[in-house]
Amino acid sequence: MNLSKAIWRIKEKLIEILIQKNRIMFYTILSNIKIKANKFQPVLANGEGKIKIGNNVSFGVKNSQDYYSKYSYLHARRKESYIEIGDNCWLNNNATIISDGKNIIIGKNCLIGTNLQIIDSDFHDLDPQSRFGGKNIIKKDVLIEENVFIGNNVTILKGVIIGKNSVIGASSVVTKRIPENCIVGGNPAKVIKRI
Repeated sequence: MNLSKAIWRIKEKLIEILIQKNRIMFYTILSNIKIKANKFQPVLANGEGKIKIGNNVSFGVKNSQDYYSKYSYLHARRKESYIEIGDNCWLNNNATIISDGKNIIIGKNCLIGTNLQIIDSDFHDLDPQSRFGGKNIIKKDVLIEENVFIGNNVTILKGVIIGKNSVIGASSVVTKRIPENCIVGGNPAKVIKRI
């Protein structure tokens, strides 16, 4: 190993110990819902509901975009809100999952890229006269079945079910049910081909 590589590895290790580990601890302290996971990047878990994390779930990927600057955000807003991430899932940097009163369930063995957004609600009434504090807010469960691969910058909206083994292409906006064993992409996401 040459000297410059050795210096880079030492520098990287120091950054990891002095900065990233402290960021992870800081966000853990800020969280009111405690979760057990492999945290390579900070995770903020808050709300009045429940968050269940399976075995061997990992957040963050070293040397991937936003590793040192962003964090993952899990918010079970209301008492009836529920977020579950199954065993052996890996979420890359900057995942946002917000339950506004329904269930968001990610099955086992899912692989998820950077900048994921999953939401189960419109959060605001669509009627302009009652946009703030409206009562006609649409909320629906979200289910991602086992072994789904989700690319970078994907948004998954309320009411979506993604079938097992499917692949969601980068920058897709998923608005409706996706069958199992499919590759989908686009805005709105559509089936491109079967696996």
